Amino acid sequence: SPPPPPRRVVSVGDLHGDYKHSALILQKMGLMGEDGSWIGGDVVFVQTGDVVDRGDESGPIFRALFRLQDEAPKAGGEVILLLGNHELMNMQGDFRYATPRDTASLQSPGGRSEAFAPDGWIGKRLRERGQAVALVGPERGVAAPVLYVHAGVIPEVAALVAKAVDPGAQGRQLAEALNRLSKEAFAADEKALRSSRDPLFSDEGPFWTRRLALGASEAAVCKDVDRSLAFFGASRMVVGHTAQEDGRVHQRCGGRFVLGDTLISEAYGGTSHPSAVELAADGALTAVYPATGE
Repeated sequence: SPPPPPRRVVSVGDLHGDYKHSALILQKMGLMGEDGSWIGGDVVFVQTGDVVDRGDESGPIFRALFRLQDEAPKAGGEVILLLGNHELMNMQGDFRYATPRDTASLQSPGGRSEAFAPDGWIGKRLRERGQAVALVGPERGVAAPVLYVHAGVIPEVAALVAKAVDPGAQGRQLAEALNRLSKEAFAADEKALRSSRDPLFSDEGPFWTRRLALGASEAAVCKDVDRSLAFFGASRMVVGHTAQEDGRVHQRCGGRFVLGDTLISEAYGGTSHPSAVELAADGALTAVYPATGE
């Protein structure tokens, strides 16, 4: 059978409760209409986690993203929602970065704990459809696969996942295994998640690690990046999580590790830096800044 036709692939980093700028990005990138409907056609849209906390309007962002995720398949599109450390924290009952206005925006009578519980309107959906990673490759018309993850996948975690399922697992099989193990770990309730010792939830897991983003030695970081990419058969890894202080998308290792958290939420310093990353069929990446038209 002929290979699938190339599709637009768009990713967006941490949104942190800033609905206004989340909507601006989705509209300017041609994904969401002014009425909130999916207008992206067959686009693959990846949000790399951390929708919640810091800002005041996580509720409207989750509603918008869930609607787009429901509507996109009818037009041949796809919305992939990755889980970030802040989604994990809220499911664990750690609300230290939550504002009272944000809690009100969730419109949950039982507050945050209820909203993020296994049967809460956010918690249920994230546990059912949230993913740890997305490997976007030939099946979506992209010749050189790209691994999307909130914080990063270090080689030790990739090896741990392979060992848990099949020592020879790699590529799509490994990505699916990591998502399956993540889903099983997230199935727990607030109390059990808080006391969990699951290595996926550790400081070096895919929701929290900063080793690849902040490692001082470029050579050591790139060695780790290349080992991880080899496990997944990927050409690049695209992450959010570690804020880029100048509001620009950055890369390490000749573009094999891409840092996409540009401080989109104005909750950080009063200024929003909207961005998205476009992936071309040949694997080339382009940073887009919707507010300025760059």
